[in-house]
Amino acid sequence: MPVIPLTRQPADDDASTRADTLADQAYRRLQHALMTGGLLPEQVLTVRGLADEYGVSLTPVREAIQRLVAEGALTIENARTIRVPRLDVETYREILKIRLELEPMAARTAAARMDNVEMDRLDRVVAAHLAAIHAGKAHETLSANTDFHLSIYRASQERVLVGIIESLLLRVGPTLNLLFPQYCGGLTGHEAHLRAIDALRRRDGDALAEAIREDLTEGAKFLIRLLKP
Repeated sequence: MPVIPLTRQPADDDASTRADTLADQAYRRLQHALMTGGLLPEQVLTVRGLADEYGVSLTPVREAIQRLVAEGALTIENARTIRVPRLDVETYREILKIRLELEPMAARTAAARMDNVEMDRLDRVVAAHLAAIHAGKAHETLSANTDFHLSIYRASQERVLVGIIESLLLRVGPTLNLLFPQYCGGLTGHEAHLRAIDALRRRDGDALAEAIREDLTEGAKFLIRLLKP
């Protein structure tokens, strides 16, 4: 499977940027691509290809890849081939079970802590998500969906909890591409987001947690059928 180019980021104007900082930047770009479905299950990556795309040397990319391999988000085969793993159904079920506990927990806290400006921004994210669904744009739909969920969890200000959730999204993000076009062509996820926004506006943590739980559960029902051998 060919490498999908990632969006080039603006060059860092700080001449004092160190190699470890460049590695952090490469890590964040790869992390974002994995969480938002910008990379596909079983896709093969190359250090050279990513380095050229990011405009950096090989070393920062290697360091970023090593971190993601340690987190289970990438695999290295035969000491050379870098691959995006494809989740089996049992691994996905295990991740889902954990997500169903942690994400509603973060959402419940976020309901009391998210400010109105961020709620207004989430309205625009929901609109972008709906537009991407209607346009049949898989990556834009997944990107908006990830932005919506992570924005809620990060508003909880629970850094350890959010870090764990992000590590799970790293593992499951590429597999979410399997939801297209059937499941993500519908409005089930959009309707769950509308319920979540309503709960946020009312500062109803329990209702927000339930909307998040329903959103995860409905998508999982479809995805599990696709993952079964």
